[in-house]
Amino acid sequence: MNELLKLHGYLYGNPGAYGLTEKGQQYAQEKYHSRGTGGYAQYNPSWETRTWNDETAAALKADMEANPGGFDAGDSLTEDEDTSLYEPSSNCRSSGDGDVSQLSWKGLAIGGAVVGALLIAPHVKPFWNNKVKPAAKKLRAGLTKEEAEESADS
Repeated sequence: MNELLKLHGYLYGNPGAYGLTEKGQQYAQEKYHSRGTGGYAQYNPSWETRTWNDETAAALKADMEANPGGFDAGDSLTEDEDTSLYEPSSNCRSSGDGDVSQLSWKGLAIGGAVVGALLIAPHVKPFWNNKVKPAAKKLRAGLTKEEAEESADS
């Protein structure tokens, strides 16, 4: 989305460091945030957020219809710049019509594993503390009793 907004003149910059252009300031507000708890700089992150208003989508759609190639204000790519953001990656397969690309099965598997882990994580600790730990303690107590009885017999 940021690349599309940049292409049509709403943003400038690179991924992770975008800013609003004059055109973008008509449709968005930027807000600076800082945790500022003191100490070392790496423990005090600061970041900016942009809040786009509801008219942005209509304006972007109108810009896309009027100028499908995007905004050109001297911000176009030179030959030596990386254009991989605008080209389909090699791990995506496109269907017969060429418009729709699909993620590879590896990407889907990794994404599914991450989502599954995030959904399961809140339930693991209570299960561990309430079911597994008491059962393990009971098993260990039973084993130590048996070992004590065996050593007493010999």
